[in-house]
Amino acid sequence: MKSGNIEQFVHLSKFIDKDEFNNHIEQWMVDFKAQFTKGELIGLKRLIRYSCKYAGISNAKIQTIVSATHNKEIGISRSTFERMLRKAKQYGILTVHNTFCGSNQRHNVYVFNRYQSIRQVESQSYKNEVPETIDVANQETSHAETNNINTKRNNTRLDATYASINVPARLTGLIACYYNDAKIIEEFWRVITVSTYYLTHYSQQDKEEMAIMAFKQLIRAIKFGKKAKNIFGLYYSIVTDILDREHMKIVISA
Repeated sequence: MKSGNIEQFVHLSKFIDKDEFNNHIEQWMVDFKAQFTKGELIGLKRLIRYSCKYAGISNAKIQTIVSATHNKEIGISRSTFERMLRKAKQYGILTVHNTFCGSNQRHNVYVFNRYQSIRQVESQSYKNEVPETIDVANQETSHAETNNINTKRNNTRLDATYASINVPARLTGLIACYYNDAKIIEEFWRVITVSTYYLTHYSQQDKEEMAIMAFKQLIRAIKFGKKAKNIFGLYYSIVTDILDREHMKIVISA
């Protein structure tokens, strides 16, 4: 790959925006944070900061990143940073592209990957067919699939980019880390709208925050072995528990 300014590599980004990038990083850390030493985590977090302008990509020099870790915090060495890179590549968090100017190697381009997990999720399909695995394969609709959307509307899954605009973007980004299916995303949001239908004091932001909190609890429960025949049923029970706790707080403080 020919070296150049970061703008030349924007097309390598695998994320819509910074919020989606942060959602995927958060999930990577849930699974692999414990695999990094304290120093390696400092290097990884610094690289993440350098990858925010263009979501998930950076071509900062290693020495620049390492030097930045010595600013008002415990610095790390170049060898520590390079160990972090090897681990991040091994776990699939990061892809590193070498760049060259003629025959001379220049600094790398770091591309963060979308979160992926092979953990099995026992769930009933969304009508349906909720995916049996928490998987974040970066699905792209081919030209042929695009032409067949109208004729296969009832049989073709649409990815998260087709989710209703009524679903908050932050929630869409988070759920898409696990279920990259517009119908499934919209169903999770429908659980929230149904659960809060009579709670007129709940603002849109309140609903969004609760939806995100409940979904994170759902994923945590699944990763800790919770069996769920119906993933939306489990999500609904989590939402109900949150609402019940909020109601008790109101009653007690009254």
